[in-house]
Amino acid sequence: MPYERLGQAMPPLAFIDHSIVTHEPSWAALEALVSGGHAQHAQLVLSVWNLYEIGQAGDRAQQDRRLAFLARQSPVWAVERCTLQQKEVERFLYQHYFHTAPSAFDVIVLSLSMMHYHSSGRYIAGLTPRQWIDGVDFKRLDKLKDLSPNALKTLQSAGPQVVKAKQQEMFRAWIRNLIPTFDPNRRALKKTEIEQLLDFCEAHSALFLSECKSLAVEDALTRARTSDPKRKPLRSDGPDLQHAVAALAYGNLFLVRDGFVRNCSQYAIKNLAGRHSLAAVFATPDEASKEVGHAA
Repeated sequence: MPYERLGQAMPPLAFIDHSIVTHEPSWAALEALVSGGHAQHAQLVLSVWNLYEIGQAGDRAQQDRRLAFLARQSPVWAVERCTLQQKEVERFLYQHYFHTAPSAFDVIVLSLSMMHYHSSGRYIAGLTPRQWIDGVDFKRLDKLKDLSPNALKTLQSAGPQVVKAKQQEMFRAWIRNLIPTFDPNRRALKKTEIEQLLDFCEAHSALFLSECKSLAVEDALTRARTSDPKRKPLRSDGPDLQHAVAALAYGNLFLVRDGFVRNCSQYAIKNLAGRHSLAAVFATPDEASKEVGHAA
């Protein structure tokens, strides 16, 4: 990572939920937080999920206004969640299974072009947020928004005892697509070898979650989101989770007005205390500014 944690030489990393983007009265305070308007400023971090939620709005003028505001803050970019988690799992297995030095990887990159390259393998020089949004098939992705609430409903209706009994099956299904397909020497792994790696992760699940930070956060957030059997899962739950995972795991500040997302984030922070240091969560940029000023 090109950035250190809060209190180090580089500015603290500030992620923002879409609830901040849509609340224009928050913009002035956010701009002050990330532009050096305080003695110690923060660095704004965006993800593809910020762009995805902006792009879903049908009002193009509104999209352009929000994109223009964010562009003025000179943001950096978080690598997409699945790419990040694949790198975490690879690092864990290279170190503990293959006993080789894990390769370094960046969680935060300086341009949208680099973020897109990490996620897709294609580098598009000078890629802008508007170009990214215009290249997305939102109708296709919109169908996928039902997957998260449907999964949450299934977990809620199953009850804690059934979920506990299926923990092994759920863990393997969750991790399977994150297992590397090449060994440290870039030799393609056979299906049987990939299963062996999956077995190793399962057998060492406590160590696995202690070192794969974003996966530990996702696990904690999922438990928080399914703890209330009476809550009706929403279609926005999927994008909310996608963004919150990286924000909590690798940010220093997470600004989120949405009460449910904030409560789940606070649950994850408390649940992982002593194992992982997560971002501090704030409802407003003004609250975050006090934290940054205190750290300075």
